[in-house]
Amino acid sequence: MNIATDELADVPEFISKCRSRIRRIGSFVPNYFQRLDQEAWLLISFVNQAFTGLYSRRCVAAGVINGTGDDIQVLSSKLVQGGSRCYALPTTEYDKKHGFLHPGGAMIFLGWGAAPSLLQPGNVLMHIETNLVAIELSDSISKSASTQVLPSWQVDFLEKSYDETEWWAKYWIVIKKKELNDAIN
Repeated sequence: MNIATDELADVPEFISKCRSRIRRIGSFVPNYFQRLDQEAWLLISFVNQAFTGLYSRRCVAAGVINGTGDDIQVLSSKLVQGGSRCYALPTTEYDKKHGFLHPGGAMIFLGWGAAPSLLQPGNVLMHIETNLVAIELSDSISKSASTQVLPSWQVDFLEKSYDETEWWAKYWIVIKKKELNDAIN
């Protein structure tokens, strides 16, 4: 996706515009998942176009979908490795005051690394924690994603996409209740 040069100059403004668009998307909207996925690709494209050459940055975009039927409380999101903050861009089903992602809601998390150097590869390692699950995601296919899930819940990766040169990774994750038979075993 090509992004206008003037938009690339102001990182906080671009993220704010994306957050505003995503906040208007709800699970009731036609093409809900398609629109969210387009926003995730737009964010990856933005990082790849805003930081180029010697200032290139690796990035991770991760979408988390609440498929539980219950509220999920988002406790924290941060970059364990990286050069930016971990941006959280929720849909309309998010209660910011209490940190609850209501059923059917989604949230896209975005972060990028520091500029790579001879001493530092500029990797990204993202940590997302909710009341049901803790997830770690990296910018590289060689570093596997890890999850810690409370009993009776499960995490399914709907997508794990990686750039061949390891400059970006995109994930879509759904958190849901375990099937009754799985929960008993």
